[in-house]
Amino acid sequence: MHNTRETKKYQVLAAGAFLLVALLAGCAGAPGMTAYRQGDFAGALREFRVEGDPAGEFAVGVMQYKGEGVARNPVEAARCFRRAAEKRHVGAQYNLGLLYLKGEGVEKDPREALRWFRLASEQGYEKARYNLGLMYANGMGVAKDRSEAARWFRYAAEQGYAKAQVDLAFMYLKGEGVARDRGEAFRWLHEAASQGDGKAELCVGFMYARGVGVAKDRDEATTWLKKAADHGYSRAKHYLKELG
Repeated sequence: MHNTRETKKYQVLAAGAFLLVALLAGCAGAPGMTAYRQGDFAGALREFRVEGDPAGEFAVGVMQYKGEGVARNPVEAARCFRRAAEKRHVGAQYNLGLLYLKGEGVEKDPREALRWFRLASEQGYEKARYNLGLMYANGMGVAKDRSEAARWFRYAAEQGYAKAQVDLAFMYLKGEGVARDRGEAFRWLHEAASQGDGKAELCVGFMYARGVGVAKDRDEATTWLKKAADHGYSRAKHYLKELG
């Protein structure tokens, strides 16, 4: 059984994945995008449906999912994503995997989610690679395998994906799936913190304050803890008080 924290992690991941950025990236320059940008969702849907290519199918799927120009319909969104995914549209493969993970528009099936994430990963999509890491780490749709989780986190981390960098760092801190290495943990946390990840900023500040994986440096600790505090991490304020 997965604990409540891990379950919530997947719920948040799935709920926040359907981003307009993905729609724009997949359909830039298409006739439907002109209508979409003008707020003419009904016109955009007509244009995307006429196109009939994977990018158009994907765009219709996003709009069906979000309820733009049509009543929200996750079942129809899943059908659109599947048609585009079978033609190797990476965004559609990823979104279809998320729907299977949630059981929205399709019957919940972690193994099928894993399959679509893997196909998207094979095309280099970092978020899909991160999701594979999560699924291996927690045994969702596949046997739990920390080493395999670390491998997928590393792929995504090397592509600059901050969430993967943080999770890989914690694997190094705990020695799970990789040999314990605080220096390597610090390196990955610093990478994520440099991208503005609040959790990473908190960890980097703490590590500088305590000399974990890096030489103690009060000034650096203060700098990073202040950044974390600005991102709403109350624990950072506690550590700042300790520094005096």
